[in-house]
Amino acid sequence: MIPKVSIIVPVYNVQNYINRCLKSLVNQTLDDLEIIIVNDGSTDFSKEIINKYMEKYQNKIRYFEKENGGLSSARNFGIKYATGKYIAFLDSDDYVEKDMYKTMYEVAEKENSEMVECDFIWEYMDKKIFDKRRNYKNKREIMKKPRVVAWNKLIKSEIIKSNEIFFPDGLIYEDIEFFYKLLPHINKISYVQKNFVHYVQRKDSLSNKQDNKTNDIFYILKNVLEYYKKMGLYKEYNKELNYMVRRICLGSSLKRILKIKDKKLKNNLLLRTLYFLIFKKIKERKKNIVFGITKLDIGGAERVLVDMVNKLVEEYNITIFTIYSNGILEKELNKNINVINLYKKQNVFTPIFLLLFGRIIYRKYLKNKFEIEVAFLEGPITRIFKYKDNSKKIAWVHNDIKNVFGSGIKSWIKKEIDKYVYKKYDTIIFVSEENRKSFNNLYGNKFNEKVIYNYIDIERIKKFANEKIKKEDIFEGCRNNKILTIARLTKQKGIDRLIRVHKKIINKGINHKIFVIGDGEERKNLENEIKKFEVQNSFILLGAKENPYPYLKECDLFVLLSYYEGYGMVLEEAKIFDKPIVITNTAAKEAVRNYDNSIIVENNEEAIFQGLKKMLERKDK
Repeated sequence: MIPKVSIIVPVYNVQNYINRCLKSLVNQTLDDLEIIIVNDGSTDFSKEIINKYMEKYQNKIRYFEKENGGLSSARNFGIKYATGKYIAFLDSDDYVEKDMYKTMYEVAEKENSEMVECDFIWEYMDKKIFDKRRNYKNKREIMKKPRVVAWNKLIKSEIIKSNEIFFPDGLIYEDIEFFYKLLPHINKISYVQKNFVHYVQRKDSLSNKQDNKTNDIFYILKNVLEYYKKMGLYKEYNKELNYMVRRICLGSSLKRILKIKDKKLKNNLLLRTLYFLIFKKIKERKKNIVFGITKLDIGGAERVLVDMVNKLVEEYNITIFTIYSNGILEKELNKNINVINLYKKQNVFTPIFLLLFGRIIYRKYLKNKFEIEVAFLEGPITRIFKYKDNSKKIAWVHNDIKNVFGSGIKSWIKKEIDKYVYKKYDTIIFVSEENRKSFNNLYGNKFNEKVIYNYIDIERIKKFANEKIKKEDIFEGCRNNKILTIARLTKQKGIDRLIRVHKKIINKGINHKIFVIGDGEERKNLENEIKKFEVQNSFILLGAKENPYPYLKECDLFVLLSYYEGYGMVLEEAKIFDKPIVITNTAAKEAVRNYDNSIIVENNEEAIFQGLKKMLERKDK
């Protein structure tokens, strides 16, 4: 049977008051109610007192415990578990008259009201003040001068839950936001002219210890105004909302501000009050974040960075620092993102200059300008960003650090330099667990580390996949077995051995074509290999594509057959289109760990040949 009323009682260290509160609730004349007690991490004897009532009134009390999160958090927790037709709130240091909820319930049912309100008593140690509601003719009048408190009301549960009206976590003045968000959804409000609630005033209550939280009122008012704009009601209630803002800022809020003893805090809040009254908004300073990368050309890490900062720019001031300019992906950056380019193009002396004069570059472009600095790719950008200032420094590792610099004396020098470099960072982020293990095998586990899989904008990829492509460029003469890889043309990606494997599969009489999207320093060598094995018509280098997704959507098999990898974002993209996948045994295997339609082969030419042959011969492909 559904209770008529659910009464939500948040409890936090109120051992001197909770007994009177619960006594007033268990003795209510309403025959069918539930009392939801939410113990918000109390450390005093409140729980012991509650237990005595639970033993005696098991049919009325539902008890919950949670970590301390504040009044709003406890009330929201109670809303989630409330099952009554109506919801009421009562603070655990207050108490009520025994016929309160029966009277208000009967009025709600009789008048078909979504909310019923009663009068209350301000109860001080030495006096009582009886608070009476004004007579309101309509919702506009209520909006101007309401009694926003939650605990003198009975509210239809369906209104709260269906419209997801909750109290703002972590803020005081929570009743203001809750009430004004609730009000647009209320059509009928009834009023009981009886002082049912005893609103107890105590010196140690939250409402009397809020100097440092007085600032919250501006966020509350901002949230209310934005909610009405979102609901399309701001213009309709503009006058009433502006009146409400002025009344609160110049009334209760100003009174609290004037009582603050800290002059600096008081003056700051007075200025913010003036600003809010003029502009009706809070001028919030966004954090300044800089991301560093070699160049915003087409690549996995580069694609991730562009998609990520285009989302982050809504909440932060974003700057992109690149060593080389004119990357293809630069034009996709949000117009509000600032870009700093160091050089227009690379020459033979650039790497040496970056190594020798990194400190000068850092001082000129970065020092003390950002709260957070993120070196988004291993290598020269990580070395430039290492210099200390007051910022938080993050290094983002996208590759297998043991292999990324190759071999030989140059590789050894870079690894030894970077052993010192990474110690300068507060946090190191890896795109896979395998990358983290590889890093620790090289440098030891001495860092503050996190594994964060790369961000992927699925909706963007699906949208761009629908763009038309010239199918004759890619699919002519090959209805089935269209194999695609998307990779930079570097030795790391192993495209040369893929050409040799391709020739061996042709010799086995298996019809297929392989297409490669990407560009790089190995292109000329690969073109020579293609001619050498006479596969110009079946192994096609398509070059770099700003939008590779139509090709990915249309292919029959996707492969990533690198010597080493970081994570392989292209695999996540291929999974979006449910493509069969073949990869070599690298860190990229984390991307297909739970993807059934994939094969992981050993990292050698023969294993690649057998794996592709097996996949191409599959009857159920």
